[in-house]
Amino acid sequence: MSTWIRFDAAAQQFEQFSHRGGRGLMPENTIIAMENALDFGTGLEMDLYLSKDNQVFVYHDDIISPTYATNPDGTLVTREQAAKRKIIDYTYPELKSFNIGIRSNPEFPRKKNINATIPLFEELIDSVELYAKKGDLKKPSYSVEIKVPEAALPSMYKQRLVDAAIKIIRGKNIGDRVIIQSFDREALEYLHQKYPTMKTAYLVFIGQDDFHNNLKKLSFKPTAYSPFYKLVTPDMISYCHTNNIQVVVWTVNTREDIGHLKQMGVDAVISDYPDYFLSK
Repeated sequence: MSTWIRFDAAAQQFEQFSHRGGRGLMPENTIIAMENALDFGTGLEMDLYLSKDNQVFVYHDDIISPTYATNPDGTLVTREQAAKRKIIDYTYPELKSFNIGIRSNPEFPRKKNINATIPLFEELIDSVELYAKKGDLKKPSYSVEIKVPEAALPSMYKQRLVDAAIKIIRGKNIGDRVIIQSFDREALEYLHQKYPTMKTAYLVFIGQDDFHNNLKKLSFKPTAYSPFYKLVTPDMISYCHTNNIQVVVWTVNTREDIGHLKQMGVDAVISDYPDYFLSK
């Protein structure tokens, strides 16, 4: 089977990634979350957008979140405010001015409420690489999602985001530890055509075709098929492994489900709770 996150051939054949850095414990998609995930020995899953001033930044939602973001003046971001601009319509200095860590989130009661800002992708890589080196931790592995907002996109947005992300990845010399994932087939096709050595994962959710038809929609074989965990079946795992495709499952937030999926034979699990991997 092909490898993309296994650097030690003798290591256990089950990999673990902290979703958005482990948003169940720390502010999501922030440097402090990624460093915390490294302390648990997991890989790092994150999301990328391209800002109005062409900076690659790490964030998930396609708007400034009214759930957990705070304005520079300390007021809470409201739904009405958030709806006025898409995330890609901000410059990076504007984005960095929001505090995305201090507010509590009822969905994640164990999350630490601490000051945190939206990081640049390049800044995040530098920080976690240094953190791992200083802490004598294994080198980070990265599962990076190309985000395509549901909005009118600037010209060649997907291609420019892919190009900018790959330029950073290659500049940091971490390509062998990165897999690029996306729900967007056009972005994946462009990535594979222009950067065929980069590892890819095709994300799928409930409501899409079955795994046979989904994989046929791509003109190439991805490194990994990445379904929502409730879609996983023994047939899916068998088919993917027979065709040298790894199965990377998201987002799995109970210890029981993590253990069950490991027993089923999936190759990797993505979870909001990196501490749940400790007993598995």
